[in-house]
Amino acid sequence: MSLPILVAQDRWQDFDTAWQASVESEGPIDELVVALGLAGAKKRISRCLPQAKEHAALLEAGERYADAARVLGSALIAGGNPGELTTDLMRCAEAAWSEEPWWEAYRGLAGFEAGAADLRGPWRAFSKLFTYRLGTLVFHPGGWGAGEITGVRHEELELDVRFWNGKRDTFPMNAALEIFEPLAESDVRAMHFRDPEGLRKRAKKEPLEVMRAIVERHHGAATTALIRNILMQIGIEGSAWSAWWRKARKLAENSEWFEVSGSQQKSTVRLLLVAKDPAESLRKQLERAGGLHDVQARVRDLFTGTGVDERLRAVAVEMLDQYAENTEEEVAMRMAAWLLVAEQRGERAPAMQAVLDELMAAEVPTDPSVPPAIWKLAQDLATTRDQERYFALFKEILGDGWLDEIARHLQHAPPGYVRTPVEELRAAGRTEELLAHYAALLARPLRAPALLVNLADVFEKTELGEGFPTPAQRAQALLSLANNLFMNRRGNAQLARVASRLDTILAGGAKPILRRLLEDADVATVRSMHLLVQRGVDDAVDHLVTDIALELDRNFFAADSGPFWSTDTIWTTRSGLERRSAELKELREVKIPANQEAIGRAAAYGDLSENSEWEAAIEEQRTLTSRAMDMESEVKRADLLENAMLIEDTVCPGTIVRYLELESGKENTIRILGPWDAHLGPEVVSYMAPLAQGILGLHPEDDATVNLPAGELAVKVLSVEPAEIE
Repeated sequence: MSLPILVAQDRWQDFDTAWQASVESEGPIDELVVALGLAGAKKRISRCLPQAKEHAALLEAGERYADAARVLGSALIAGGNPGELTTDLMRCAEAAWSEEPWWEAYRGLAGFEAGAADLRGPWRAFSKLFTYRLGTLVFHPGGWGAGEITGVRHEELELDVRFWNGKRDTFPMNAALEIFEPLAESDVRAMHFRDPEGLRKRAKKEPLEVMRAIVERHHGAATTALIRNILMQIGIEGSAWSAWWRKARKLAENSEWFEVSGSQQKSTVRLLLVAKDPAESLRKQLERAGGLHDVQARVRDLFTGTGVDERLRAVAVEMLDQYAENTEEEVAMRMAAWLLVAEQRGERAPAMQAVLDELMAAEVPTDPSVPPAIWKLAQDLATTRDQERYFALFKEILGDGWLDEIARHLQHAPPGYVRTPVEELRAAGRTEELLAHYAALLARPLRAPALLVNLADVFEKTELGEGFPTPAQRAQALLSLANNLFMNRRGNAQLARVASRLDTILAGGAKPILRRLLEDADVATVRSMHLLVQRGVDDAVDHLVTDIALELDRNFFAADSGPFWSTDTIWTTRSGLERRSAELKELREVKIPANQEAIGRAAAYGDLSENSEWEAAIEEQRTLTSRAMDMESEVKRADLLENAMLIEDTVCPGTIVRYLELESGKENTIRILGPWDAHLGPEVVSYMAPLAQGILGLHPEDDATVNLPAGELAVKVLSVEPAEIE
């Protein structure tokens, strides 16, 4: 039996027996060393101390001095009394290693000396040092991973290590003590270093073997998070991890040597010392469950995929049926359990039939917005699979009346189960009833979002007759729903799915539905749509409405909010922004650090009250800091002229303007760009400069009087063309 696992499970009688058997067989002590450490963590080393001393004495008598020292040292650092262990430990250590070339160097580095006040720390360091031999594997937790010691220089106290990726480095011994974790060859990380491809194949072919290695390494118990972290270190992650975990967990559940508890996402896997009956183990787990919710989650995990043992299946169904009998549980949860039981057994439980009869007999509400009891239960079922089972049963019970029932109450269908009844009604030729539902939901789009989106996908691909809401009205209803879903989808997976589908319907494809609905709309209608999307919709829908607006009227947004250059945005070219950003970077990374050094030098001159160098440096600091803050604010407000929507035949940033000076008759051509674009040529004028400010917004043949620093200038705009943006 594994000594560490016995200690981890507090099986002390069995531990004592197994330890004594190990002593009598003169076997290796590696497991015992680990077990003593665990006993120390559990504050139980005192019960182990007499046997540890006796074992060490027998090892010493058999001239197994190194093993004797390791037993004594392990007991010491686990919390054993130094007065009882120190003398024997030093004697055995000297007998074992004093002739080794590294003895003096390692002992000095670790502080492992006879006169030390407390040998716990020194022994911990010393015992780690003597594991550093050629070929030993170590693990670097800082991201370098597993490596092999390829060189040991005792006099220099240095190690050479080759890591898994081929990288090599040299480490001082004192740093190695802090950094490295020695790896046993049975450690999965060591297996991966020795044969990465072989381990991956083994993990795929025999996942339970790899699971056992991980669980044994962690003293008989490992959580999902721990197993996943180890598998990531050997390259099994993402979808590969999910597939591996499903298979390994199912095998462990069916194994007589493992016990699995918890959910699929948060499991604990335990290695057993005595084989168990998996079916009885499952029964005991379910009997200890907190209620129907926990049992149902466990049974669903068990039935996921294939390969469930028939005895396990029978126990799971029996226990689920038993918990579903509890009338204190919610009806929806009990119904979900019964549906799964009925699927497995092929028959309905009597208690389930009684609940169904009661629901069917319940009075139908007069308010059409309130669902009948049997539809309300469908909405309360937690998963789409439960809803599918429920409606399959519902259809079986109602027989020929099924289509009439769903035609009347389709708006009450759960969000995850609307497509199937819609398709059944269409197949039965009951399109008019579906259209009536669609028209009603367009008037109240928030009543049943999933159904409305499904019906829009069906009917907006066809021509709808007269008497139906107009295309603009339908667009407004769908955009209103898109806005509501966009604002409320966070944290709600069902709403997020409906929102995604609606966005695809509205803005996806070669000719999106939204474009078709608005193809005959006027400016006022599109403006109302634009105001609606401004409240918040998916980017694809927002961009499509913007495109439709600009195709309808190129000046759509200019008329609405004023010229684009009148906001606090700083418009510039890409190269201008790059130059300004470079200036800011130089200010932050060169000039300000240089100023800080100057302040330090000035402070070293002594009395600051009469220190002119200090005052100058401080003044420069204020100037540089203020300048950096201003420039950072400007860069954050910057936008590229290539993104601006230029107004046709209008003087604005991003245009080439030819104008006439009326008094002199001189013609000039300027290129109006941003304030950081002067490097692009002598004809460039910033749109913030007085000349540009005086003519912005003018059209060809317009006259204006421009206020310049030198006085007024009367001009006439001759032509305006878009500039080529560099």
